[in-house]
Amino acid sequence: MKTKSSTKRKFPEMEATKQKTPKMEVEFLKNLPSEIVIEILSRLPIPTIKICKRVRKSWRDLIQTREFVDSHLSKSVPGLVVSEDRDRFEVFEFEDELLDLEDSDLRYKPVARFDCSTLAISILDIKGSVNGLLFLSPVSSYPSDYYICNPITREFIEFPYDERFLGYPLDCPANYGFGVSKVTGQYKVVRIVRRLKSICHVYTLGTGKWRRITPPGVPLRNDRNSNGAFLNGCLHWVVEDFTAPLSICCFDLETETFSTFDPPPLSRRRNGHLHIVVASGDYLCVCDNTFEDDVAFWVMKDYGDAKSWTKQFVIGKSDRFVCPYGVSSGEILYPIKVFKDGHALMLFGNAYMCYYSGKTKTSKRMAVFGMDTHMEAMVHTPSFLSLKSFPKEYVTSFRRFH
Repeated sequence: MKTKSSTKRKFPEMEATKQKTPKMEVEFLKNLPSEIVIEILSRLPIPTIKICKRVRKSWRDLIQTREFVDSHLSKSVPGLVVSEDRDRFEVFEFEDELLDLEDSDLRYKPVARFDCSTLAISILDIKGSVNGLLFLSPVSSYPSDYYICNPITREFIEFPYDERFLGYPLDCPANYGFGVSKVTGQYKVVRIVRRLKSICHVYTLGTGKWRRITPPGVPLRNDRNSNGAFLNGCLHWVVEDFTAPLSICCFDLETETFSTFDPPPLSRRRNGHLHIVVASGDYLCVCDNTFEDDVAFWVMKDYGDAKSWTKQFVIGKSDRFVCPYGVSSGEILYPIKVFKDGHALMLFGNAYMCYYSGKTKTSKRMAVFGMDTHMEAMVHTPSFLSLKSFPKEYVTSFRRFH
């Protein structure tokens, strides 16, 4: 007892400090200008930001502002969204742009998981990813409904594609694209169908309706890898016209006009389905799968200048990254992301991921992302952009979400 009372008498200042510290911290945070709080919060990891939303009402309100969304998005490092069997989705965040894929277990982390059991159709393809928003399309011959979701805010919207006022049956071959215009900042979904001729419709988020616009004057390739590559405010597809030289079709989301430009010097030994166009960072890339022994990656160093196409690297097809049962003639290598240090992340035949090492010039299967079922992957930058910021859209939350 003497020890306890002597301790209290000996350190009265310590006891007083312990009691006052929490209050002082609250007062200090209260007095910080909102722009400084936004700057601090936007630099935190996503799980920590979610915790902060529950700590203080003022922080929650700030995190929901467009100022915070833009600040956080400007600092976010692009990660991945990966789907398994088209109904379970997981978002991964990379630590930085200098990811060493040789040490992939330590350099990425999952930030969100969700499944589609809430939706009317639970099997979905990833058709696009822009600023944290995903465009999902049902895997069906008659896709009547489409979805935009944000895995971080746990929100999604559903919008129909009604053939009664669009004029073409839903089972026509279709090309899709999703992006945001550079000037107005409008998010747009593009659907191009082709039967005897092409027809194009655009859905602008926040308007609640589709519009018909002038279609491209060239036929676009239709297959599972023909999603529009979004870069520089435009969507890009490979043109499938065997009566003319290879070309790339470009759709400007601001002016809603189509144009074409020359691709790199690609081979046409088989067909255009083996040429994949993707956006990686600030560059437009084309992957040439037409050869049996290797895959060539081309990069447009100066966007819009066809003379700036450069062969970045060539990946030899070897037993180190192909399926154990061998390479199927129908399977191709799909580029996902090329990193600044020369590594490349790829998807092989919708079965598993592999990577090319810029250091060793070899390729290898990535067991950490390996799945024995159907797999899709796309570059995805997590954000706190709320779908409630789009008027005329009915926003729902995912029930099953981790």
